[in-house]
Amino acid sequence: MKQLFLVALLLGGIGTSFAQKSKISGFLLDSTSKQAVEFATVALLKDSKILEGTTTEVTGKFTFNKVSGGSYQLKITFVGYRDKIINNVVVTEGNDLDLGVISFAQAAQQLQEVQVVEQKALFEDKPDRLVYNAEKDITIKGGNAGDVLRKIPAVAVDLDGNVELRGSSNIKVLINNKPSNLMAKSVAEVLKLIPADDIKQIEVITSPSAKYDAEGTAGIINIITKRNTLQGVNGKANTSIGRWNDSYNGNLNYRKKSVGITARGGFNKWRNLGENSVTRITTLENYQTTLLQQTSFRGGGENMYGNLSAEWDIDSLNRLSAGLNFYDGKNAMNFDYLNDFTAPSEPRSLFTRKLYRIYDWNGGTLNFDYNKSFKKPKKEFNILTMLSKEVDDSYYNLDQLNAENAIYYREKSPNASRNHEGTIQIDFTNPLDSVSTLEIGAKAILRNVKSDYRVATALDGSSDFQDVPALANIFDYNQQVASSYVAYSRVSKNKWGINAGARYEHTFIQAAFLAGTVPFSSNYGNIIPNISLSHNLPKNQKLKLSYSQRIQRPMLWFLNPYVNASEPKATYSGNPFLKPELTHSAEASYNVYIKESSVNAVLFMRQTNNAIERIRTVNEDGSTHLTFQNISQNISYGLTLSGSTKIKKFSANTSLNLYYNILNSPALQAKNENWMYRINLNGTYDFGKGLKAQFFGFFNSPRVMLQGKVSGYAYYNLALQKEVLKKKGTIGLGVDNIFAPFLEQKITFASPTFTQEGSSKYFNRGWRVSFSYEFGKMSSQPQRSKKSISNDDKKGGEN
Repeated sequence: MKQLFLVALLLGGIGTSFAQKSKISGFLLDSTSKQAVEFATVALLKDSKILEGTTTEVTGKFTFNKVSGGSYQLKITFVGYRDKIINNVVVTEGNDLDLGVISFAQAAQQLQEVQVVEQKALFEDKPDRLVYNAEKDITIKGGNAGDVLRKIPAVAVDLDGNVELRGSSNIKVLINNKPSNLMAKSVAEVLKLIPADDIKQIEVITSPSAKYDAEGTAGIINIITKRNTLQGVNGKANTSIGRWNDSYNGNLNYRKKSVGITARGGFNKWRNLGENSVTRITTLENYQTTLLQQTSFRGGGENMYGNLSAEWDIDSLNRLSAGLNFYDGKNAMNFDYLNDFTAPSEPRSLFTRKLYRIYDWNGGTLNFDYNKSFKKPKKEFNILTMLSKEVDDSYYNLDQLNAENAIYYREKSPNASRNHEGTIQIDFTNPLDSVSTLEIGAKAILRNVKSDYRVATALDGSSDFQDVPALANIFDYNQQVASSYVAYSRVSKNKWGINAGARYEHTFIQAAFLAGTVPFSSNYGNIIPNISLSHNLPKNQKLKLSYSQRIQRPMLWFLNPYVNASEPKATYSGNPFLKPELTHSAEASYNVYIKESSVNAVLFMRQTNNAIERIRTVNEDGSTHLTFQNISQNISYGLTLSGSTKIKKFSANTSLNLYYNILNSPALQAKNENWMYRINLNGTYDFGKGLKAQFFGFFNSPRVMLQGKVSGYAYYNLALQKEVLKKKGTIGLGVDNIFAPFLEQKITFASPTFTQEGSSKYFNRGWRVSFSYEFGKMSSQPQRSKKSISNDDKKGGEN
């Protein structure tokens, strides 16, 4: 019967014509959860004959354009819901009809007081990306964006919050398709700022089209926050208290007719503690030194963020929108180092160093956008602008004590950094026919970065600090990127699809120093092609092949020559002379859907030339220095397997990411390679009556670096969630690593001149309690798709 209905729907849409003067629209919401119902089929009938059909968007919206005057029926169908028929839909010629919110009831089957209903999958494999529906996951309640990313196949988040995609940290992280300048400094810090309760979806794009900036050699991760699209005043408040993290956040939405305003904000407070030990043996010809170091650390931070956005639909084809994002944070850490340093013909050096380090950062982004639609479906023109400013200051002071705990050396060092950025972007999308689309666009990004750093010392424990001129400078860095692109996509009737395009980017760089270093400048152009072929096979199978090139430019943290000497015998700095990376990436994927289950397999290859890696060198006094250099190649060959299934009240998904990584630098006489893997497991059980339980766990295998390796580790959590207050509120309880008081990670470095072994303990066993509450009323508010700037063009780094 359903097959006959779909055939009739298709024939009716092809064989019937009618007056094209009015529009019928509405929003489809689940009658219980009040959430939008996506991909439902809506048919327009007259005298019981189907005239036209459509499906609902992600917001639940459906639209019939150019309808003649008269009386009609609507028939709505979707798997897991009862068919719904709306009679007497009367259209007055020349006047649009808004049906408002339509309630859609689930088709529940009574089995001994147990209801079985269709639910949206936690993971969805779409043609060009993997989508993780975070709002369906209860184990992330009370966490942050880093906790959410750990759930995604092929994505790894280490114990410090640093992110990798298929073994590479060269990714671009966007928030609602928009960049954050702070991401270029530390992705880990920004992820702590975003509460998990505020995240709707996360998209992982491993083969971006030409319309995206060419940056991010491993791909793009787009974090989509929850956004209200209905009319009225409503909002949500969330709070979470835990052992390691407290968060308070909420949002308020106001929409009336063509105007919408959304305010969102939050406050996070985190704390940590741990300890590590290091043994370093350095050999320079016949000169050998040994450093034994025991460290304990503790710290915390407070982060605040806010967002205010407004939209005005001037008419049905023109829209203006603006947004203001701001953030402010301060993180402080205390370290106690016990050092035992020995060298030939020198007295043993046994001392303690107490270090206090602060990172103070704040900034804001202002965007103003214009979007024009046309009467021709999917035809669009956009002008997007963005202006941002970031302040990123760091500071440390230290006291060095002898064996009698007397201070005999003091040091302090401030580093003030500023990052200003302006962007303008123009995009035009034009469907050539019913199956093909052409996209063209151009973009300009202007950046200015400054870093002012100094070092002062005091002897004999006094407060009389003296500047050290040799360790002070001002770094002034300017970068401009001009780009244009053309992209073509086609999905033919024989189920073949193609997405091909090319992007040209030209980069101009000027850098200057106040003293000591000669200014330099450079410019270079890159043509970045991409092509993707897909084919829908019988029995719900899909095959996809893709190839793309990507470029990775170093940003401030990799370039800043400021030397941080806060740790004894181990300094680190950036390298202002780094060159960009160029990556060739290819993958083949296969998807199959079998009833309530799905399987996805991806074979991939990634070769990065001129790759940027962290390099350790040894100084004449036996101390080490960490900086960044371009090496010859970083090559990965891998396989990602993921699958999901649902058995009555239980649903599960799991994934395996397996790859072989080769790092090679003939100039440094260094090469390292090995197999690596990551296993993820998610499981959810629905007890009914609003009570759910969920488990998540993963294991990361040991990881190789150019000069060493890091040991593997496991992580897991368990959560319970209960709906309360007539389903407007939820209470959650979660526990992390309940059977392990800490996670231990070992790291080894080796080169022809030195070896270093270290072990770190992160106290990670914790708990959290969360509560959220929704308030306000909703009614329909037609929404058009919203475009925004995405500066995906710079390589980020972590502390």
